[in-house]
Amino acid sequence: MKATIFLISLFILASCAHNTPTASNAVVPRNLSSAETKKENIREPDQANSEDENPGGSQGSGNVASGRKLNIPANQEELAEQCTKQLEGIPEAYKNTMNTMQLTHRALKISYNATHRIPNWVYYDLSRENLMNSCAKRKDKFKGDPLLVAAQLPKDLILNEASYKNSGFDRGHMAPSGDFIWDQSINEDTFFMTNMSPQTAELNQKTWNALEDHVRNWACGFGEIKVYTGPIIEPNMQRLNSCVSIPNKFFKVLVGMKDKKLFGIGFVYDQNDKVGDPYKKNAMTIRKVEELSGINFFENQYAQKVQDEFETKMDIRDWESIEEDCYSCDGKKK
Repeated sequence: MKATIFLISLFILASCAHNTPTASNAVVPRNLSSAETKKENIREPDQANSEDENPGGSQGSGNVASGRKLNIPANQEELAEQCTKQLEGIPEAYKNTMNTMQLTHRALKISYNATHRIPNWVYYDLSRENLMNSCAKRKDKFKGDPLLVAAQLPKDLILNEASYKNSGFDRGHMAPSGDFIWDQSINEDTFFMTNMSPQTAELNQKTWNALEDHVRNWACGFGEIKVYTGPIIEPNMQRLNSCVSIPNKFFKVLVGMKDKKLFGIGFVYDQNDKVGDPYKKNAMTIRKVEELSGINFFENQYAQKVQDEFETKMDIRDWESIEEDCYSCDGKKK
């Protein structure tokens, strides 16, 4: 009975008009409609098990700082054929939406791309109030998304905790665990594999993690921000043995309000952004991220004139000045 309810809910979400952006098809992007713990604690790694298994051969890429090697299968053409064949078992109801499946969880909205086994984007609101009551614990329980199970997708299309095994890549959270430790149960939702994308250890645990810290500080400063995060999906991405595509770049898009004015900013990070805190040089307008990703963020949520204003203008000084650390467990501003 529960599975039936989940299935009906998911079908409605995939079929009806949606106010959050529709992600592009990976090969032919749609045209845009308009011109974890406290910061001082060490981040727990998202890495998969690292036993030395690598069927099909691999192309090794050194990852010296983490002590791990990236193992990318050498048989990419054969693997692509196998992964495409797996899609034949997708239920008829999802064949037209399998690359833009709308998954609505309690605090996350995910546009999931079944072809690439990664999200197009993950959306959530991040508030000062929640960050000031961040008392839950990260438990690292990576698992398949129950909404995909309820939709009766073939097992091969539902990733699990071992889907990145031996790859050398971290299971990189798009919506980070650290933004959701205000509720233990909701925090565990961030470990659904539909919220993951392959990231190098240096990017995930260092550079990208530093950006996530800034995002929390901006949420504290603004009071609340809207956040979109995801990989930039491109043609001909390489795959892991589990058919997960490996993005070269990742984006974050943020909108906050101060004195009744909306401020927007975007970031694009490369898998090779592994050193320091490059958020200033990686900052750009939201409109630029839309061009790179093929996604129209905040579509139909604001008047076009308002959207054009905060999507086409960006001053990093506005964001530097608004940063504030309110991240705590006792609900008291520090």
